[in-house]
Amino acid sequence: MSLFEEFLIIAAIICSFSGCTSVSVDRAVDATTVSAVSETQYVTAVAIEEGTIYFEYDKYDLGASAISEIRELANAMKANSSARIRIEGHCDERGTREYNLALGEKRANAVSELLRVNGVASSKITTVSYGEEKPIALGSNEASWTKNRRAEIKVL
Repeated sequence: MSLFEEFLIIAAIICSFSGCTSVSVDRAVDATTVSAVSETQYVTAVAIEEGTIYFEYDKYDLGASAISEIRELANAMKANSSARIRIEGHCDERGTREYNLALGEKRANAVSELLRVNGVASSKITTVSYGEEKPIALGSNEASWTKNRRAEIKVL
């Protein structure tokens, strides 16, 4: 069993005791099937910066680079007692409105869960799903869809 799979099992156990959404171990991916990539660095010293995590089509799994950057964000948030963030889940235009709202929520919750597992208090995190309602790129093509499948970290 890989270290990543062990992490997911521990996260699922912790989440089951704390009442948060469960982490599905069978959805675990290895480094060769990364389904999310990160665009920016979130943390410089104790400062917290906004950032974006991108997802593959119809996925809400966090890839290795996204996990690393979310852990850095968690460390910065723990060092900054007044830090508060909102995680916004977004989707591309494909799929029904209801489906995309649910998928956007899963994307935001995946980031939120990893922050909590890494010691960030739930009271410092809010999540919201916009589904397909707030695209960052207009167009009905893969280039636009890729940019719209994201979770945005907003500093409050």
